[in-house]
Amino acid sequence: MSIAHLLPEGLAADIEAACGARIAAIRPRGGGGASREGAEIDLVWPDARTASAYMNYDVHKAGAGDDAAFLREAAVLRALSGPLAGAGVRTAPYFASLPQRRALLCGLVSGKDRFAAIADAAQRHALAGDFMAQLAALHRIDVAATPVEGMGAVLPTAALIGERIAALRAANTGRNWDPLIHLSLGWLEANIPAEMPPPVIVHGDAGAGNFLFEGDHVTALLDWELVHYGDPMADLAMLCLRMLFQDFVPPIEAFAAYEAAGGYPVDLARVRYWRLLFQTGFARRARYDDPDAPPPPNLGMNMVYSTIHRRVLSEALAEAAGIALPAVDLPEATVGAHHRSFDIALDDIRETIVPRIADQQAAVKAKGLARLIKWWRAIERYEPAYQACEKREIEALLGLQFADHPAAWSAFRDEVADDRVATEAAIILCNAHETRAAALMADAMGGLAGTRFAPLGPD
Repeated sequence: MSIAHLLPEGLAADIEAACGARIAAIRPRGGGGASREGAEIDLVWPDARTASAYMNYDVHKAGAGDDAAFLREAAVLRALSGPLAGAGVRTAPYFASLPQRRALLCGLVSGKDRFAAIADAAQRHALAGDFMAQLAALHRIDVAATPVEGMGAVLPTAALIGERIAALRAANTGRNWDPLIHLSLGWLEANIPAEMPPPVIVHGDAGAGNFLFEGDHVTALLDWELVHYGDPMADLAMLCLRMLFQDFVPPIEAFAAYEAAGGYPVDLARVRYWRLLFQTGFARRARYDDPDAPPPPNLGMNMVYSTIHRRVLSEALAEAAGIALPAVDLPEATVGAHHRSFDIALDDIRETIVPRIADQQAAVKAKGLARLIKWWRAIERYEPAYQACEKREIEALLGLQFADHPAAWSAFRDEVADDRVATEAAIILCNAHETRAAALMADAMGGLAGTRFAPLGPD
């Protein structure tokens, strides 16, 4: 029986054509974060040469970035495996890319990816230092003298910021218009940093979980799907974002190691700015309610990440704007009518389905479904009370009465869109909205439920 069925239709044939090699084995794997699917692939060339590779693919184009971002990712990996190899940035060797399927094939590199599993403090410190040295080496590449073929023009970073804000505004339209995104973009537009160095290659998703290591040595930087030219502080900001989900050393230690390795002087104000800009992009409404959007590869994790990003954005925006957030009312409620059915389904997934799944990709998706069931259970129990609270808060803010929660929320959105609500009051109410959404997802989040940005400096 052909093994091509383990990949989306036609993908195996396209890989063989791009590599000039025959696929001998396919082992489906979980992909990058919540956005991609993956597979390990064994290749055999006509001259009997063999190699094992890892492929990330996003055939539905449901993940981060767009087609241009995929081309940048393929271009930088091709360059770092070839003309820019002397820069010393360690990556998986580039094999092939299939832009029409957002499929990228690179050689397998030995190493672990779980920084959080390291118990030895000295090893953690040394490995973090080596990773920050890798970022410094990447940032030292002179892109004015040697631009990366296929990554596009090297533009001033302020122009990049303007383009990102404009793109986020353009996306924040129609039925999914979002007051939190609107408020954040307003602050970002009014506070663009005045002085930034010439653009460098920015990894775009730097941090724990996106590099492989052996001992205290990085063997490869991974997941370049957000690579671009820009401000080196953007990578330090992304490091802070990834720390929402992946354990790492404190930012103050990481930043000191970066400077010691020859990186740019760390500007905390710019780090905070980029952190908020990236967070605004990641906090866009999840696509699961959009009938025209392709399904994400792992809906459960996609929703967890989206919910955390939105709550953290509401808190970071308040901090940037100097607003003190009051406590959010989270009323208790009795268990819902279907509580036991949810429990039985969760037990089936945990005790019977997952232990019997040999396919790692299927096991990942089963666990994602368990997260959804926990969310549905919380919605049945808590959402009516939460919506009643929010309706009262909107009525108090606008001085109006509404028939139900949807009418109140729609009116609030309209008032924010027309800038008829004071910014502080709007941010406070948006934070309450996101805090309650996160409370509904808390059980599904598990240990991620209390996630906050780590301090950038000493307390």
